Amino acid sequence: MKWLIGMLVVLAALAGLAWYAVLDGAAPAHAEGEFDLAAYRALVANDAPETLPSDVRVEFVGASDAPSFATEAGSFRGDVRMTYTAFQITGPSGAVVIDGAVDEATTNEMTDGEGAFDPGSYQRVLDAMTQASHVLITHEHLDHVIALARHPRPEEIASRVRLTAPQLAGLPQHAPNGVLAPAIANASPLSLSTPQRIAPGVVAAAAPGHTPGTIVIYARTQAREYLFIGDIAWVMASIENARGRPRFIRWLIPEVDPDRPAVLRQIRALHDLAAAEPDLVILPAHDDEYLRQRIADGALAEGFATN
Repeated sequence: MKWLIGMLVVLAALAGLAWYAVLDGAAPAHAEGEFDLAAYRALVANDAPETLPSDVRVEFVGASDAPSFATEAGSFRGDVRMTYTAFQITGPSGAVVIDGAVDEATTNEMTDGEGAFDPGSYQRVLDAMTQASHVLITHEHLDHVIALARHPRPEEIASRVRLTAPQLAGLPQHAPNGVLAPAIANASPLSLSTPQRIAPGVVAAAAPGHTPGTIVIYARTQAREYLFIGDIAWVMASIENARGRPRFIRWLIPEVDPDRPAVLRQIRALHDLAAAEPDLVILPAHDDEYLRQRIADGALAEGFATN
């Protein structure tokens, strides 16, 4: 009998560990005030329709597969395609580039050489940054900043870059030899103590949690509204199911979700926002299947526009 009790105790402990590390990612029941859509709208309410952006475009620079339980706690739907992207908002007032994806070396490093990489796509991101009116990043992680941190012509993009202080502090570790180009490093930080209008139809707001420098970017085009959320959720299913990443991811990647409670509140808020505003296009950066669905329904266009 003692051996049976001991086995049951071990099984219970293992079940508890599995629940804690892999299954439990539930967002709280309520989360108010995380994303003030009314404030974002108010900041661009006086922008003339003819000045608003016309298109939102995406580049699929790289990709790799991951088990669904690593992207969303409690999900067991097989492998999901995780893409490494950059976005471009185009319009009469100039383009806004969001995120810098990965180069080939970073793709190989992150995927042990098994990921896909498109050099033409990456080159279009580099070129678009030199032509953009504004360059933003959703946060300071490796797979979102490479085209910025390692840009071959940093002097050409420095005046276009809009980075917060936490983002600037996190970029050097991803730059060549750990040194960010002075032209970018010496840029005045963007203050997001309150949401800020960046360009006609475009607003940035702080949303720390996944990283200290995480921001969201709201865009109102001539046809739709968008919210770029970076890596608050890796896949749209996290928002639909109100579940965050499993805890074991942070054991493997300590820089992910240093403020997990904040991320879970944000996921709840996005879940509620998606229900309240079904026409709002919420864009997580890595969900390949979902992003391609948005291309199919006309909300996104594939491939950056460059001169």
